Amino acid sequence: MRYLQETKNYMLSYTHIENLEVVGHLDSNFIGCQDSRKSTSLYIFMLARGAILWKSVKHTFVVLSTMKTKFISCFEATLRAKWLGNFITEL
Repeated sequence: MRYLQETKNYMLSYTHIENLEVVGHLDSNFIGCQDSRKSTSLYIFMLARGAILWKSVKHTFVVLSTMKTKFISCFEATLRAKWLGNFITEL
């Protein structure tokens, strides 16, 4: 509750641009955590130069190759991109 009180005046701000375009970025890290040997994934989608959807997560399983890590990260980001595209279309 204290966090909400202290951050109630914070806000995301977006700049006015003519062409509204969603831009996505994706990254993954094979064996991101040396202790657990689990990979990490990160994606972020931006609109009007501001973040609108993002996630950074340590996987709950051990991946045995960099290719699998990239595939899992790309799959998760693609699902979110599809959802985001449908959401924006409905607006």
